[in-house]
Amino acid sequence: MGGRLGRIGPYALVERLGRGGMGEVYLATTRRGERVAVKMLHDAVDDNPEARLRLDREVRALRRVESPFVAQVIDADLLGDRPYLVMEHIEGETLLDAVRRGGPLAEHELIGLGHGLAIALSIIHAAGVVHRDLKPANVLLGPDGPVLIDFGIAHVADTTRVTLTGTFLGTPGYAAPELFVDDQVAEPADIHAWAATVTFAATGRPPFGRGTAEGQMYAILHGQVDLKGVPAVLLPLIRAALSREPAKRPTAALLAGRLSRLPHAAPGETAQQAAPGRGRGVRRGQGADVALAADAPADVASAPAKVATKTSAKAGTKTSAKAEPKTAPKPAAKASGKAAGNAFRAEAPATSVPAGRAALIVLAVFAVPCVVAAVIYPLATFAITTTFAVLARTLWTSHWLVRNRRSARARGVIRALAFPVTLAGSLVSALAWPGIPAVGAAFGTLWLAGGAKIEAQWWTREMPVTAAGVVFSVVVGGIVGREIERVGPQLPDLRREGLRALAVLGGFVALCAAAIRAVSLFV
Repeated sequence: MGGRLGRIGPYALVERLGRGGMGEVYLATTRRGERVAVKMLHDAVDDNPEARLRLDREVRALRRVESPFVAQVIDADLLGDRPYLVMEHIEGETLLDAVRRGGPLAEHELIGLGHGLAIALSIIHAAGVVHRDLKPANVLLGPDGPVLIDFGIAHVADTTRVTLTGTFLGTPGYAAPELFVDDQVAEPADIHAWAATVTFAATGRPPFGRGTAEGQMYAILHGQVDLKGVPAVLLPLIRAALSREPAKRPTAALLAGRLSRLPHAAPGETAQQAAPGRGRGVRRGQGADVALAADAPADVASAPAKVATKTSAKAGTKTSAKAEPKTAPKPAAKASGKAAGNAFRAEAPATSVPAGRAALIVLAVFAVPCVVAAVIYPLATFAITTTFAVLARTLWTSHWLVRNRRSARARGVIRALAFPVTLAGSLVSALAWPGIPAVGAAFGTLWLAGGAKIEAQWWTREMPVTAAGVVFSVVVGGIVGREIERVGPQLPDLRREGLRALAVLGGFVALCAAAIRAVSLFV
């Protein structure tokens, strides 16, 4: 396909898809004929350092994220006379256009939409990115579910902020209250926007009214939201996410977990057919401004534009300045994202055992010999509990170390190489916490069970040692379990159920051993 509008780098421009306040998006083709989307700054603003900085921010934000629910960067040249960004092309229309054309989404479509967006947010938050402008115009309903676009005003944790005090970037009707009062803007702002976006999809109306920007800001600051028409199954999550206090909003990982338990498909249809974008007459030419809405006024942001088919240009490409993408098999870096996509489609048979339950079954099997050892040697309870707690801490710590790595292979290699170090560090840290409070509680129990005294050969007293082991195990399991809960929202792919079970397994062993020993007294 020849370019009718000229070329930019190695890309032939075919047609303009959208135009915003700072740039334009074009349908383009590579030398191999693959379709891509090219975003370029306007001639009038390409010498503006702030405009270049925003484009650079968008590139940095997108390169941190690997997810089927986030548009991927293929190439970028930010140093040339005309800076540009190349992204994958996705077939579909925006949520804004879909609702305007076909009305509010059905309940099963809403659940799928909310689940996909929650997964996307949990992944970008784990990468240290805050989108800051989630809204219906920035959600594409692709063939495989919703795709989050337009990271032009995203905040990356280690970048310098572009905005100045007293200025506001974003869309007032979907912004969080903290954006209007110059408070710190972090992940909870995206959660508020998630709720407003899902509410629009459920009702077909802006959740904070259709009035002026000032009127919408007032409604947001005072919590005056219109939730009439939102399905009852989603109301608790949406109300919590719209809290005016950021600290009271749920995390994206928590939202994704709750929504994953809800059915994504209506009776008689598969989950894949129920995904937003399927069965809604999606066709090329119904898209929206792919990545410019944040730079444009509200009326420009919603202007229709075109989007094209998701192509193999996405697969396995490396982003580098002035480099044409090469088609290759999809890398291991997509592993976590594809797993999220599979969870969204929910096509696993109903008879499969959930990962969390499988972990519990495995741990229960390991608990049997541990209980036997604790009954025979009561002091073994302390060693068993410490081993399980240190192992649980080691696993989530190694997970934390590789949280910003894209490649699954790199994550696995780093975890394996760092395991001895993280194991040693977890063991040393466990001596202080939870070691000190747990030993103190166990010593107090031993003293009380021994008649307010500690005998010379206390380790031979089975019942006092057993009681002390139970208290020690419960304290250790409780502290490590709380650690896993606190770190879990920042690590969306962390299997918290299995780690929590591992952390409290020592307490389970101690209680079983105590029960067996108590029964033996009456036999």
